[in-house]
Amino acid sequence: MSDTQSVVGNGVKLVGEVVVPGASELLEGRIGSGLLHNLLAIGAVSLLSGAPVLAGLAAIAVRANSYSRSTTGQNLFGGGVDRVMTAFEGAAGRPTPASKT
Repeated sequence: MSDTQSVVGNGVKLVGEVVVPGASELLEGRIGSGLLHNLLAIGAVSLLSGAPVLAGLAAIAVRANSYSRSTTGQNLFGGGVDRVMTAFEGAAGRPTPASKT
């Protein structure tokens, strides 16, 4: 992909994340991961509804993680999340990072 296409694609993913949490993963074809990010954002906002600032920060963090995974392949939040996502993708029949070698 050329640099211009990459920039435009990343811009579309970023705008998508603003509208729908997990959109950048969905655009990459990672349906399970995109839906999981969407559910995590909705759950965080629901659970933290008594603390709107924390709810907003949690939703932003989930969106940032989804965008990071779609553009770099890396989670923002360390090994625990990596293991959960790998297990989730493996259960969905997607190749996991260990099996991509």
